[in-house]
Parts: sequence; structure tokens; C-alpha cells
Amino acid sequence: MVRFWQGWWLFVALTGVCVAADTPAYPRRSVTFIVPFPPGAATDILGRTVGRRMGELLGQQFVILNQAGAAGVIGTDAVARAAPDGYTLLWGSSSALAILPAFGRKLPFDPLRDLAPVSLGAKIGYILVVHPSVPAKNLKELIALAKARPGKLNFASAGTGGSSHFAGELFKSMAKIDIVHIPYKGTALFATDMVAGQIDLAFAGVATTLPFTSSNRLRALASTGTVRAELYPDVPTMAEAGLPGYEFTQWYALLAPAKTPPELIAQLNATYRKAVDDPEVRKRMTAEGGLATPSTPEELTAFIRAETAKFEKMIKEAGIKPE
Repeated sequence: MVRFWQGWWLFVALTGVCVAADTPAYPRRSVTFIVPFPPGAATDILGRTVGRRMGELLGQQFVILNQAGAAGVIGTDAVARAAPDGYTLLWGSSSALAILPAFGRKLPFDPLRDLAPVSLGAKIGYILVVHPSVPAKNLKELIALAKARPGKLNFASAGTGGSSHFAGELFKSMAKIDIVHIPYKGTALFATDMVAGQIDLAFAGVATTLPFTSSNRLRALASTGTVRAELYPDVPTMAEAGLPGYEFTQWYALLAPAKTPPELIAQLNATYRKAVDDPEVRKRMTAEGGLATPSTPEELTAFIRAETAKFEKMIKEAGIKPE
């Protein structure tokens, strides 16, 4: 009898090993990688760069899907509603994850309840650019011009309540000027109008601004980070240019649907870290003005909470209201 049970357990153990060995590892098929903004802007370029490299590391294609609209809400909601199986991921941004919640907007999802944090992705500052027809060669001249022409100058954003809108509203509040907000459905979409002279100024990423500033079709006045942008070494920060205390940084994060198994989250986190360690990925990020900022899932959760609280405070103190 003893030998029988020993034989039985040996059979079960061996069978289990065989089953485990035959079970395909994640991912077994392509992964949908949602970027909640249109193609062309820094959000899209950084997301594509990261997604493609992660797919190479995992041996499956990461299909980059742009689901734009409502300052990132539509694409973010699509991931929040997806199956928690690791086959739908989000390259989220501060717009939908922290700024809109800070405004008190009623959203179809809760960033921390309906999404599973994987890693903080990257941070990127904006460049304040003006059309050459705007008679301001620096930030102080722009502020003086706006004060002399209240309500006459306009600024574009990638959508009401989004990061570029918030950057502009913060500028309005701190500089005590009146400029008109014109929202678009993505950063790349307002570039044509701005170059044509229909838009006076905007806050946009390096990917959008550099081709136009290098060809003198737009003029760069300042960067919004705490240090100068690497690709704009001669362009001062907003604080250096005459607006002390101004600082605004866009950030991106990798997330999955809530209830995604912890082992998949851990695998995705490790894969993201390997992806951004790749010299070519880091080079591409730098070219877009971005800096890779990997974190643990727990650190990302704390970061989103802190950012939301920070934006709530800034919105209240500046009196910024969503349109």
C-alpha cells in the first residue's frame, strides 16, 4: 500500500511538471498597447518606442493603438474596461490620471481603483513657443504684450483639461494675463494652425516644436522644467526667463486593467525596466525631451496620489477652471 501511494504521488508530481512545462508563458499572442492621444506627439512617440521594445523583449508584437479624445479619457477608459489578462496595456498620461481627477471631473473610471499601476514611465517638459508674427522675443516681452492686449492673444492645447491646457492656465494665472484658450484633439493637430499664424502661442513637447523652431517657423521662448531642455540649451526655463516659481512637467505611466495578476504586473515591470535600459530607447526618449523614470507599482500608486493632490492645490490657488 505504501508503495502504491508513493507511486501515485510520484505520478501526480510528474504530471504536474509536464502540465506546467506545456503551459505557454505570457504573452502567448500580441498585446494591445493603447496610447490615448493621436499619432505624432511626444506621448505617442515615447509610447511607441517603449511598446515596440517591450514586444521584442517578450517575443510578441505590441500593437500600438491610438485611442484619442477627451484629453486621454477615452483611451484610458478603454483599458480600465478591458480584461485583466495582460493583453491590454495603457501608456497613460498625467492628464487623465491626475489633472482631470484634480479638477473634480466626473470620469468613467477611477485611476487607482480601475487601473493596476505597473511603472512610472517618463517625464518631459514643455517648450513655450510663439508664432513669428507675435512681437515678443522673450518671456517678459510676451507677458507685457498680453497685458497690453487683454483677451487678444490665444494659446492652443491638446484638449480641455489636459496637460498643455493646464500649463497654459498656470502661465495665465502666475503672469496675471488674459489669453484665450483654444483646445484641439491632440498636440500634433494644432501645429498646422500655429505655423499658419492662426494660433499665437502654445506649450508643446520637443517632438512637436523642434522641427518648426529649427526652421524659424516658430520661436521658442522658454522651457517649463526645472532645468533647460537638453535639445534647447540656449532656451531659458520659465523661472530664468522672468516667471519665478513656474514649473510644469508632463509625465507618462504604464498601467494595466485592475485585477491583473500580480505575477504579470511584476513581469511587465521588469520588462519595462529592461526596455528603458536599452541605449536606443533612451536616445529616442532624449530626442523627444523625455527622461525615463521607472518605478515600482507601489511607487507609482503613491506618485499618482501625490500628483493629484498637488494639482488640486494648484488649481485652487490659481483659480483655474476647466472650460
